[in-house]
Amino acid sequence: MKKIIIIGAGVSGLSAAWELSNLGYKTTIIESDKQIGGLAKSVVMEDYILDIGPHSFFTEDKEVYDRVISLFKGEESAMPYSKRRVKMYFRGKYVDYPLSVKSVLFQMGIVSPFLSTFSFLKSYIKDLISRKNKSPDRKLTVEEWAIENFGKYLFLNFFKPYTEQFWKIKTSELSHRVIPSSKKMDFAKTLKHLLIKKYLEISRREPGDLSLVERESLPSYYPKKGFGDIPVRISKEILKKNNEIFTNCTVEKIFFEDESIKIKTNKNVFIGDHVISTIPLNQVIKKISPEPAEPVLTSSQKLDYLSLILVYIITKKRNVLNCQYCYYINKPYNRISEMNFFSEETSPKDENLLSVEISCHYKDSTWQLTDEKLFNLCIESMKNDKILDPSEVINFKVLKFPSVYPIYRKDYDKNLDTVKSYFSNTKNFSSIGRQGQFFYGDIDQMIRVGFDTARKIAKKI
Repeated sequence: MKKIIIIGAGVSGLSAAWELSNLGYKTTIIESDKQIGGLAKSVVMEDYILDIGPHSFFTEDKEVYDRVISLFKGEESAMPYSKRRVKMYFRGKYVDYPLSVKSVLFQMGIVSPFLSTFSFLKSYIKDLISRKNKSPDRKLTVEEWAIENFGKYLFLNFFKPYTEQFWKIKTSELSHRVIPSSKKMDFAKTLKHLLIKKYLEISRREPGDLSLVERESLPSYYPKKGFGDIPVRISKEILKKNNEIFTNCTVEKIFFEDESIKIKTNKNVFIGDHVISTIPLNQVIKKISPEPAEPVLTSSQKLDYLSLILVYIITKKRNVLNCQYCYYINKPYNRISEMNFFSEETSPKDENLLSVEISCHYKDSTWQLTDEKLFNLCIESMKNDKILDPSEVINFKVLKFPSVYPIYRKDYDKNLDTVKSYFSNTKNFSSIGRQGQFFYGDIDQMIRVGFDTARKIAKKI
């Protein structure tokens, strides 16, 4: 029997193993953390469930939907429907997100709708005039894309400050790829979405065919025991079929041999007929022997990832945000999530859990702040905006994650193509997932990647 080794027990790796085991293959999963789930795990600390995100499950992909829902067969109440309520804090007002015509026209004050609409129309007319000379596949920076699609006013007042706050890079240096579904997200399309208010049946839509606004409108589900319950249940399906999962197992070296691949870890040596890696590209390339050519090494190191700091604040105050999460501009944090709006079981009764997200670059000045300083930074800003007072805080906890979001610098595709070309010439090695593909996708998309990769491998070996 052919043996497949999977590096990383995140959602994409687990999904690949799930499908491979269904197809009759033996899989071994190697995970460096003590817990499976990757960025989709839930960390249980005392009476609190700390999500890395948070996440929710939604998809237009029927197979992915059916497979995930099947994990909860007989206990459907364990993952109930969760209506998404998302806001953005803009100039002292809470407006609907994703940014739509409705939020621009009716929620952003008196001046903003006029200036936004005028700016958009000016940009739209200019784009129509020059469209003949523009390639539909041309590469745009965030700045170019936002001005073309939303006008200069919204670019200067929303896209530029938020994007630069989140990515810590100028919008002129970032590819528009950093905006999820950017090719399907523009002012005109959101206007159509608002006015027509017509949703096609999910079964009639191709996976990945929905706009950002439409995807945000899909039915959403959240496990009562935290989102990490999904990868845990997938792992149980995998282990039912005599597969293996090793935690606290760190890859030290990957040896490409004639017909197999040998992986040396801190615990053992594993040999497989095919390897699926889900770890960051700039890490996995450095572990490979024989060493890839210099252009591959150089390109891989230019593919870097944004880090994430999560400050969890336990409070006595209920209904802090009155929504699941809210995005903030010109604040020390990018997003605050109110976990009780996802599940009441994330914290003890009569308590509330806030997840405060701070993006940064690995080992920069923010990353090196102490937990106490990070908490004080957050709570001071929240106090000034009357979100939460220090007297209402019971406790806090800080977790840090070094590689979370692929950074799409404007020349990232050249470096990514070089690395992809190297792997395409390696017949028994696949690199997948958010880190492994340098692909900023949602949970359902990572599950799909896992399924598709498994089926491709099954056809080859």
